[in-house]
Amino acid sequence: MELPRALAAHWPTEPAWLDELPNLVADCAEQWELELETPIDTPHSLVVPAGDVVLKLNAPSHVEADQEPDALERWSGRGAVRLVARDDARRAYLCERCRPGTQLSESGADEMTVVPGLLVQLSHVPTKPHPFRSLATEAERWLDEVPARYVFGDRPFERSLLELALDVFGTVDLSAAWLVNQDLHGLNVLRAQREPWLVIDPKPLVGERELDGVGLLRNVDSAADVRRWLDVLTEIGFDRQRLRGWGVAHALAWGWDESGWSAESIAVARIIRDAT
Repeated sequence: MELPRALAAHWPTEPAWLDELPNLVADCAEQWELELETPIDTPHSLVVPAGDVVLKLNAPSHVEADQEPDALERWSGRGAVRLVARDDARRAYLCERCRPGTQLSESGADEMTVVPGLLVQLSHVPTKPHPFRSLATEAERWLDEVPARYVFGDRPFERSLLELALDVFGTVDLSAAWLVNQDLHGLNVLRAQREPWLVIDPKPLVGERELDGVGLLRNVDSAADVRRWLDVLTEIGFDRQRLRGWGVAHALAWGWDESGWSAESIAVARIIRDAT
């Protein structure tokens, strides 16, 4: 099987995994009796349709995806695709296939009408013990990493933007215990048959509910869109200022990769900050 070029380009730090992927896929296909189709050309994971299911394999260093199948299992098909099977040793799982699979952001439907209903369905406080990393633990790590990257990257944005993010990280609510998704946005919501729309590819944490909104804010084009999302999410119980603060902080937390700071992430952090 030929790997998508985007996948190989995205994981230059994982040559052993890329080399092993064809064997891993073949093992999964045999184990689950799959008839594999052409892989989807996406950079972050190997995604292969197979009839009524989709096979997904994540890179070993893609830590944000560690608990994807756990989140799908907890939601049990409510607002998200159903988990069908998993193989944690191979970092692989099967989920239900969405047909026709049109992405919400490409469908012409109003995201701000669709997403709130999904968030209500996905609302969940997992009982302990559970496998999920906490937002508090991630915030502690970001408190160290983001300012270090700021200096290493030659201070590419104003200090006040950094200080805002650090304040949000430093005031994380240690008692909050919602199962939240750091990567919910219109490209990760697909048209389906079982339900009109279903969420895919969660990046779960347990913590403040406002983290459910950071992916939506991270994909805006204007301050007006930020304000509209703030209005919509406030109506279903999100704290407006905390949502805005996490939008800025998370854009910077996820705004760095092997090539350095993302100009797009910095720009969207400013847009979110300036939207009132």
